[in-house]
Amino acid sequence: MLDLQGFNADHRLIEKREIERQGTMFLLKRMLNKEDVELTYNELNRPYLKGRNEHISISHSHQWLAISIHKNEETGVDVELIREKVINIKHKFCSDEELEFAQTDINKLTLLWCAKEAIYKTYGKKELEFKRIKITNFEVKSRGEMIGTIHSEKELRSYKLMYRKLDTYYLAIVSNEIR
Repeated sequence: MLDLQGFNADHRLIEKREIERQGTMFLLKRMLNKEDVELTYNELNRPYLKGRNEHISISHSHQWLAISIHKNEETGVDVELIREKVINIKHKFCSDEELEFAQTDINKLTLLWCAKEAIYKTYGKKELEFKRIKITNFEVKSRGEMIGTIHSEKELRSYKLMYRKLDTYYLAIVSNEIR
């Protein structure tokens, strides 16, 4: 992860998108230990590294930028600021069971949103509704693991996720698909 505020203090950029773009390139080069990294996007706006085989996912939320790289499988990462706004949209992304579990707890709701966003990025198809992603097997702690399953008419896919609370943020990363 990269602290975008700290990165910008060193680079003196003004526009938010430029800070994110340059921060992304800085972190990718550092993670891959390469200077000649070319980031591009496919027709679904999914990032990939030109001329390389790794799968990547990128997320930014206010202060933080996170990148997940996996050599063999699609990956997804999301970082979310914990804030009350999530209570107002919970009905848009939570199943009935998740609503009963989370109620108005902003930590639970933010973690659910964060995990679903990471799975959505891993799945990579735009038609997926967040309510069709079910998150199970987790307690809200400072770090842990959970299982997320996509329930669609066409398929059933399950993913193992790792999560971590970082002060006022949650970070969720898909570690692998469960086959």
